[in-house]
Amino acid sequence: QLHSASENDPSHTGRKVQQMQIDPAALTASIGQLHDLDLERGLTTTLQQVVMAARTLFDADGAGLMLADTDGELRWASATDQRSQLVEEDQERLGKGPCRAAFAQRMAITVRNVGTEPDPDGSRSVLRNSGFQAAISAPVELHGGPIGSLDLYSVQPRDWDDSEVGALQAYAGVVANLLGSAAAAHLKGRLADQLRAALAHGAVIEQAKGTLMEREHLDAATAYERLRTAARSSNRKVADVARDLLAGAPFPPTQP
Repeated sequence: QLHSASENDPSHTGRKVQQMQIDPAALTASIGQLHDLDLERGLTTTLQQVVMAARTLFDADGAGLMLADTDGELRWASATDQRSQLVEEDQERLGKGPCRAAFAQRMAITVRNVGTEPDPDGSRSVLRNSGFQAAISAPVELHGGPIGSLDLYSVQPRDWDDSEVGALQAYAGVVANLLGSAAAAHLKGRLADQLRAALAHGAVIEQAKGTLMEREHLDAATAYERLRTAARSSNRKVADVARDLLAGAPFPPTQP
């Protein structure tokens, strides 16, 4: 499934950086298996199968899936193992990390080596504290906006290449279709409720982000933070603040 190679870490520590390439045939076969998943077994079981399949395809040490809640915040939904669950819960609790960045910026985020890459906001330390050295996250998008992130983790530094980025984005697209089917199937349980909330509120939050980006010349991540800050300061949900913004209500100015 994978072609691998290694090269010296640019930090000159002697540690090898793992490099992989995804075989297109293996990607097609793995995605084909996702289409055969049975939602009747429950959303929790289905998502567990998805992240396990992703870990196998990418030969990663861990994988996870996060979904947005009614407040537009990412929450842990599924993971292949306890360490992957813990690092996702840490990102949920701290509000930073590659999962959060991929969700807010609507693009794949790679961390190749937590020991050598800049860490201005402390997001790399979230991985380091869990024993991971590298990660890649791709947004899961449905109905015009992000509803979560699909994430892979490595205990060794890893030079994620373009084939892996593209393959994870394709995988995230299939996951989105699967989640769309799950929402339409009226499944029961916490994850099903969380999924429906993400779909209900994601579009309005994304529209409000776009308005702020155009009005204040912000990037996607900063616009999302502006919404979150306004919601926290008024003890309201992000989706409610987003609706008011779109309706023309006054919005707190950017702090100097």
